[in-house]
Order: sequence, then structure tokens, then C-alpha cells
Amino acid sequence: MKRARALVILGAAAFIIGGCNGEVDEKDSEETVDAGEGMELYEDSCIDCHGENFEGTTGPSIAGYNEDEVLDAIEEGPGSMPEDLYTGEDAEAVAQYVEEEAG
Repeated sequence: MKRARALVILGAAAFIIGGCNGEVDEKDSEETVDAGEGMELYEDSCIDCHGENFEGTTGPSIAGYNEDEVLDAIEEGPGSMPEDLYTGEDAEAVAQYVEEEAG
């Protein structure tokens, strides 16, 4: 009985330790950084017109927009929105953030 219990504990410990190899998946890490950066950029330049909950205030609601739609809007600046407000990785970070939070 003691031997079976010890084997169960040893097996559980090996399973737990095996899952804690200290490596971070690069893709997950990048997405987290982009989402955080995207949120900051959104709060700096977009929230006044599109709202805290993407509902729109002086600008239109962007709730339900996907990443490509947001990216196009950032690059093209439809309506009274300034063109190329953000470019490159910054634009992608905002677009990813909006899709994750409001898409």
C-alpha cells in the first residue's frame, strides 16, 4: 500500500515538474506584449472618439471590427480620422487589441 501511494505521488510530481520547464512560448509572449502596447496606444489616441468600450462617441462604434478592418481604418483615416495615425507594428498592435477586446 505504501509503495503504491509513493508511486502515485512520484508520478504526480514528475508530471508537475515536467510541465514547468521554464520556457515561454515566443508567440504567446509577443501577443501579450502587443495587446498591452495596443491598449496603451488606443488609450492615447483612439479612446476619445471611439470610446472606452468601443461604442463610439464623436467617432463611430468599432465594436465587432476585425483586425484587418481596424488596420485599414488606421492606415486610410476614413471620415475625420487622421490618416496614418499609427504605422507598422504600432498600427498592428492597436488592431489586434481592438479585435481581441471588441471583435
